[in-house]
Order: sequence, then C-alpha cells, then structure tokens
Amino acid sequence: MITLGRTWRGLWTLAGILLLMAGLMSGCSEESNEAAVGSSREGGAGSGNEPFPMKLMIPGLNAENPGKDNAFHQAIEQYTNSSLDITWVPQDTYDEKSNLLMVSGELPDLMYVKSMKSSSFLNAIKAGAFWEIGPELKNYPNLSQANEEILDNLAIDGKVYAVYRHSAPAQVGVTYRKDWLERLGLSEPRTPEEFYKLLKAFKENDPDQNGKDDTYGFIYWKEDFLSMFRILANWYGSPNIWGVDENGELIPDFVTKEYMDALNFMKRLYDEELMNPNFAVLAGAKANDMFLAGEGGAMFSSLNNPAAWSLAGKTEPGAELGVFSTLEAGYGKRARAGSGYLGVYMIPKRSVQTEEQFHRILQFLDQMNDAPMQNLLEYGIEGRHYKVEDGKAVMLDTELMQSEIMDYKHLQLKVAMNLLPAGGLHPVQEKVEELKAANEEYAVYNPAQPFDSNTYTKQGQQLDDMRYDMMAKYVMGDLDAEGYQKAVQKWMDAGGSKVIEELNQQYRRSKK
Repeated sequence: MITLGRTWRGLWTLAGILLLMAGLMSGCSEESNEAAVGSSREGGAGSGNEPFPMKLMIPGLNAENPGKDNAFHQAIEQYTNSSLDITWVPQDTYDEKSNLLMVSGELPDLMYVKSMKSSSFLNAIKAGAFWEIGPELKNYPNLSQANEEILDNLAIDGKVYAVYRHSAPAQVGVTYRKDWLERLGLSEPRTPEEFYKLLKAFKENDPDQNGKDDTYGFIYWKEDFLSMFRILANWYGSPNIWGVDENGELIPDFVTKEYMDALNFMKRLYDEELMNPNFAVLAGAKANDMFLAGEGGAMFSSLNNPAAWSLAGKTEPGAELGVFSTLEAGYGKRARAGSGYLGVYMIPKRSVQTEEQFHRILQFLDQMNDAPMQNLLEYGIEGRHYKVEDGKAVMLDTELMQSEIMDYKHLQLKVAMNLLPAGGLHPVQEKVEELKAANEEYAVYNPAQPFDSNTYTKQGQQLDDMRYDMMAKYVMGDLDAEGYQKAVQKWMDAGGSKVIEELNQQYRRSKK
C-alpha cells in the first residue's frame, strides 16, 4: 500500500501544513471553526508554546507503519502543538502487548485500549493505575459533549477512566431485497406483522421470478441468536441483554414476557418454513453468501453492510438492497444498542505523574474532536482525497484515502460531532447514516454494561451455551413453554443466579 510517508516525503514544510489547516477549515461551519480556534489557543496551534512531547500506543493496520515525516502525523502535531512518539502495535497482537506492558509498567503517556473490561485492566483500574477522567470532561468544549449513556457503559464502579472512540450505538437492523419488495407490490414494513407478511411473500410468491419454490423469507444463523435476535426482541419491548424489573432489580432479558413474544415470532417463521431450517448450525459467512446469492429476502445485519455489499459488487446482478432498523410493536421506536464505543484512550499514572501533564493530554484529546482534525481523519486531505461542494465532502479517491490514512483512524474519536457531512453517498448508505443518527434517540442500552460478574467471567461461555440451546430448541419445537422454563431454572442453578446477584450488588451501589 502507498503511504503519504513514502509518497510525499519531505514535501510537507511548515508552510504546507498551515495551508493544509486553512484548507481543512474551509467548508466547516462558522460555529465549529470558532470552537476549533478557541481550543487551539489554549496551548494548541499558534499558541507560541513549545510542542508538548507525548508517547502514544495505537494499533497499526498497515504492513509498514508511518513515520514522523508522514503528512497526517505532521498535520496533527501542528494543529495540537505536540510532538508525538507513536508506537504502532499490530492489531491482532494488541491485547497481548497491552497486557505485557501492564506487567512491566513501561506504559506510554496515552494508550488506546481495546478491552478495558478485561480482567487485567479492571484490576489495574481498581488499583489506581489510571487517571480518573470523568470529573474533568466538563472543562473541555468537545469532551463535555460526551454521551452520558456511553459514559455509563464504560464506567468502572461508577467512575470514568477513559475517553471513548464513538461508534454509533444502534447500528444494526434488517437488510432486505428492495427489488423483490417492489416487484411484489409491497411497502417497507412498519410493524412486526407487516414484516411477517413480507417474509411470507418472499417465500411463497416467487420474488425472483424463476418459477421455482427456492427462496426463504428470512436467512438466520447460529451466531445471531444471542446478539442480532435482540433487534427483534427490542421491538417487542424486551430489555437489551439486561433490564430492570418492577422492584428495581436487574434481570436477564430472556426471562421476560416481551422476550418470549419475540421468540414466538421466530418460532412462527420456523414453523411456517419462512426461514432456513438449518439456522442452528449455519455459520455467519455461509448465511451472508446465501443472502447475497438470492436464496433469502431478508436478514439481520449491521446497517453498514448493504452499501458495502452493493459497492463491492457482491450482490447478484440486478439486486437492490434496502434497510430498516425499528418496527412498531406497541412499545414505540426501539433500536438495540451496543456499548456506543469502539475502544478507549486511557492515561496511565505511572508515565503521567503531574496534573499539568494530565490536563495537557486531555486538551490533545479534546482538540482531536475539532472540525479540522475530524475532517482530516474522516476524508483525508482536501484536494487530494476529497473536495467540498455545497458544504459537503465529496470523495475524490476513496481507495487512496483509505490506504494512506488507515493507521491514524484510531485517533478519530467523534465524542463531539464536528464533521462535514459526506456528499455523493450511495442511496442505501445515505439512508443508513440517517438511521444511525435517528437511532441515537431510540437506542435501548444494557443497564448492566458498566458492571462485571466474577461468576460470568469464569462461566460465561457455559451459561451462554445454555441460553442458546434453550432458545434454539424452543424455536424448533424440541422444548415447549414448560420445558423452556425448566431450562431457565437450570441456567439459574448452573451459576446464573449468582451472576444476577453479583451484578445487582454493583447496580444498587451505583444508585446510592
């Protein structure tokens, strides 16, 4: 792959960087620019202070990591008035490297953490190895806009020790064959019952017009049952993994009536052969292949998949994909949310020993949310990777941008959204971006996300296997309602009750 470090080596003088910053500023809103300038004046670009030296550790994605003469590296340093010494660690060995550094104590000033709730990091956090960040967020224009739900999700014992990389919290839904829908004279469903009728038509009305009974309404697979099924369950009012009962206690979603209503919907699809009967053993990759080959008309997926599949030419000729996220089942709009973050940045106390250093690093993280930095890391360099038309960023060479900027993507935080809107999007992608933004309002979070259970840490796989087994057997008719309740009790006896008890102990403390 080509990197700017090799391609434009030596061309980025100070004047060049300043021109870049001027270019990045153009097209941003006046309000965003005022915020960016204000942030920069406090020790950032143009402050007159000496560059702040900082050691970072970040996952590397390219075979050859960029050096300090890389254009993106220099642009970030210039804007934030910093001198960055970045250690790039291969993505697939990042957790291992992080754990080794935790043992050695030779930590950077700022480190990206993929799994902050792993046992090693939890123990270190509780032992006081990292700075508490939560009380300071209000003092920074961008960081103060952090989503409270996401902060709750990454909290440890009610305290926040990290700045998150935003990931749209509710970005899953249903992908379907829009061309089939239109061919059959149907409309996008608004309720689960309309969705059922759509799937029935996809199964029975020859949507591919080949004269054969060879399509399923819905493609489903094994790994989906403990995750994507919750898209449907949330429509029916179920909690997201964990909920709160009438007594104010945490309970698992699969013991609720609403969850069972959703499970009965899936059983209906199975009983009427509207979904593939081998879902219990089908792998996700094979399920994707079946859908893309036209063997089924709908499937649960990331909202990002349809545009990616279409642009990559993976769909069968003539196929047009559509996507929706929420349906009304009498509980209002509800969208299953994840944690809302994709990794975090943490500040070790061993390497950052003074309040002054600590606040300067927080300022750096705040500045990385300014409009010029967000646009740089989202779209690349104006004139080379994108241009601005009608206030929107229009990509000139997406492949070149991805290859040249990929390693720096982990520095794109989006805690505050100061980003130019993208123009020229694929129609499905445009809808996806609208859905992801709208879903922030309807997102259903897991209230137990901030807490950890020692029992689940040890027995989580066994308990999840039991959950999957009871769900699959119920849908396939191997368990009736009474048998399902007996299986729930076995889960409780096998350690589930202990998990509930441990999580509730922490949940009650957090409410005091």
